[in-house]
Amino acid sequence: MKSNYSTLLFSLTLCSAVQAAPSAETEATFQHALRIAEDNKQQIDLLVEREQQGKIDKLERNEVMQKLAKNNEIFESELRKASEEGHGVASYLLASTKARRKDSAVMHAEACELYQRSTDQGLLAGAVLQLRECDKAFRTYKYDAPESLRLRAQLQRALEQSDPYSDHYPLPTLNSYCFKTASVPQVNNQKPLTTLRGLYAPVFLSLDQFRADGYYLLAVMGGDIGSSAARGYFKKVQDKAPDCLDPVNIKIMYEQSDLKNH
Repeated sequence: MKSNYSTLLFSLTLCSAVQAAPSAETEATFQHALRIAEDNKQQIDLLVEREQQGKIDKLERNEVMQKLAKNNEIFESELRKASEEGHGVASYLLASTKARRKDSAVMHAEACELYQRSTDQGLLAGAVLQLRECDKAFRTYKYDAPESLRLRAQLQRALEQSDPYSDHYPLPTLNSYCFKTASVPQVNNQKPLTTLRGLYAPVFLSLDQFRADGYYLLAVMGGDIGSSAARGYFKKVQDKAPDCLDPVNIKIMYEQSDLKNH
């Protein structure tokens, strides 16, 4: 049940900042999904509050979560309809719900397909997540693998273009190089919902913040962080997000390298 709970909790937090869909029909489908998510999120918040107060038992929790899980199936179904009708944000949100199911290779593959769809539909956030979540070659240091080259080139093009969904930002992401500190939440076995809500709480990024994250990915994932291209990408990160967390310490690397060369 833990996997189902965690996926549900994440999906319920995805949509509070999303706006209108590209067409009236698609918007109606999309807005229905958002209403389901918001209603379920409110019920989750009440459950967590009761759990923290010690006023909920395991049976009650499981009954409510089973009901919410059914609603979540409708939520994902509506997102899928909007995605298939061409809504890039719906594709992105649906991909994000699938990507959290790390225990399933099938779900991860579906998430990557949906991130690609959202990218094809013009959403920059999709291109950022497509590179970060789906570049398997990078994890084995195969920087020149055809798929890695394609994903990096795709992100670079997206960064240089306008985003037709600019009004839909901020959008959620569970991970961010620049704007979310990697941490392991404290596990409280007596309060599983509280623990899971902390674990799956996304950060909402503006369009410029996604651009900064995208340039950071290009600087880090190109295989040569000391190259002039990587330096150029990091300069754009600094221009757009001077507060970038810089977990790889690129700035320090460059400063130390510059000192040696003088």
